[in-house]
Amino acid sequence: MKKFYNVSVLLLSAVSIFLALLDISNVININNPPFIYIDKSILVIFWIDYIVRFYKSDNKLRFFKENIFDLLAIIPFDSIFYFFRAFRVLRLIKLLRLIRIIGFAGKIQKNIKRFFKTNGFIYLIIITVILVLLGAEIYSVAESASYMDSLWWAIATTTTVGYGDISPHTEVGRFVAIVLMILGIGLIGSVTSTVTAYFVEENKDEEKSNVENELQELKNQVKLLNDYIRKGK
Repeated sequence: MKKFYNVSVLLLSAVSIFLALLDISNVININNPPFIYIDKSILVIFWIDYIVRFYKSDNKLRFFKENIFDLLAIIPFDSIFYFFRAFRVLRLIKLLRLIRIIGFAGKIQKNIKRFFKTNGFIYLIIITVILVLLGAEIYSVAESASYMDSLWWAIATTTTVGYGDISPHTEVGRFVAIVLMILGIGLIGSVTSTVTAYFVEENKDEEKSNVENELQELKNQVKLLNDYIRKGK
């Protein structure tokens, strides 16, 4: 159940961030169908989630302090600042959506950090970025191509897409291509294993927590039994 919850939070947060970025970039208008329905539905879901968790929390003040990003993510800026639309300050509303992006980013940062730390995946990402940038530079010099074209080729090669619009003709360029292709295959395999390990580790943590709760409950029952025996004597 916890695994399903975490995955749902990640997916819904990612969709909300993506829509907000497209709206800020004027690619879409988030206030038009079907985007407004998607955005409002996600907002309602996270409102319900926040209220339920707040109600169940033992320390309300601590919950509030630890979930500031969650609160920022669910503030309905469009409704609050609807009055200002009459004064043509739509840009202000679009800028305020950045706060929601920050809120959702903060909401999922713990899961993201934990994911990248699994199996040392963060180090593989860093190495991959360095090798892609370095490979693009070497390709640019060897093939006498612009760096942006070389970077495009390096990314396409590493992701094993290989559009074929740009291809190496020199021995150095082909060697770089081989390195990036092997790196890309390893990266894809690592992503799969990291996702698997992430959820396995999460299940172990959940099982450990359940065992600890059961042990604590047993201790409480033993203590009550001892107290009853003592009173009987």
